[in-house]
Amino acid sequence: MYRIEKIGENQLYIKVLGTFPPSVAKRFIKEFNKNTKKLKLFSVIIDGVDFILLNLESFEIILDFLKKNNERLNRSAWIVSKNPPLDTEIQILLDRAKSPKRKIVQNLDDAKDWIGVTEIIIESD
Repeated sequence: MYRIEKIGENQLYIKVLGTFPPSVAKRFIKEFNKNTKKLKLFSVIIDGVDFILLNLESFEIILDFLKKNNERLNRSAWIVSKNPPLDTEIQILLDRAKSPKRKIVQNLDDAKDWIGVTEIIIESD
C-alpha cells in the first residue's frame, strides 16, 4: 500500500506501508507518472520506514522506473532508518539506479533538508 501527496509545487511525499508486490509496484508507477507528468523537475520524499520489498520482480520494476526518472529528478530522500535489511536493499537499489540525486536519510527532517522543503503538511485519511 502507498499514498502519494503533493507537498510543494514540484515536490511529492510518498508513504509506503507493507509489502510491494509487482501489481502494486506497477500501479504505483502509473499513478506517480500521472502526478509528475507536467513537471519538468521534481523532488520526492519516500517514507519507507514500514516498507517491505521482498519480491525480486518488484525490485526490478522499481529499479527500471528509477533509471527512467534520472533526468527529471531533482532530488529524492528515502527514509528507511528503522529497518536495517530494507536499508541494505534500498542502498543496492539506489546504487544500481546510479544517481547522486538519491539519498537514504534517517528521518523526515533530514529528508526535508535534502530536497529543500521547510514545511510539510501531510493530509490524514
